[in-house]
Amino acid sequence: MIIDAHAHISCWEELGISGDADYVVELMDLHGIDKACVSDSRSLRYDFVQGNDGILRAVRRYPDRILGYVTVNPWHGEEALKEFRRRILEDGMVGLKLHVSHTRVNYHSPLCDPLLEEASDLEVPVLIHCYDGGASADKAASKHPRVKLILGHMGGPDWFDAIMVAKRHPNIYLEICSSVMERGIIETAVRHIGAERVLFGTDMPLLDPVVSVYKVRDAEITEREKRLILGENMARILNLEA
Repeated sequence: MIIDAHAHISCWEELGISGDADYVVELMDLHGIDKACVSDSRSLRYDFVQGNDGILRAVRRYPDRILGYVTVNPWHGEEALKEFRRRILEDGMVGLKLHVSHTRVNYHSPLCDPLLEEASDLEVPVLIHCYDGGASADKAASKHPRVKLILGHMGGPDWFDAIMVAKRHPNIYLEICSSVMERGIIETAVRHIGAERVLFGTDMPLLDPVVSVYKVRDAEITEREKRLILGENMARILNLEA
């Protein structure tokens, strides 16, 4: 089973990028991806309740293919916390998505503490946009050692710094999608933290899934390690059968 830990629907239509659920499933079929964990990109910039409604519709349309992340804005305090809890407990969504670039709230901020504590209690992962080498995640993981923190883009151009952060925190996972294409990224991550904490993700439809697929397929690691990264690790985090 191949599970995409980082995908979107309702994407950047204003940039000419189609992003409805049908198109995302079409991309999944093209690249052999069995399931995708998606957030609504518009939730990050506009109304997160409306965006989460869109995710729920996509999950119900493709219940065997699409899994939903809840997206909230930490500035909304108790409203955001209630929305997160409701979507997990009542709607069956699988995790939380936070994005510092849209909310301007660092993950170690006190504004995020209630959300990360709730994710710890609910035992669901938190996917964060991470292009700072993991500096904020480092502090957040120290404050919340029980949370399953997924570093989307694994630090961006400062990916080696993110690997070192993950090495310090066993509750941190590295998700591989990025426009950064240096050789050896996957191999270095596996060498330092083990394949068990490296996750396949694509950022589709913003990025072409083929980039992440072949980051793993062409990596100089064992076939067993590739299977872990492509799906078995995320299946374990989500308590799915791989």
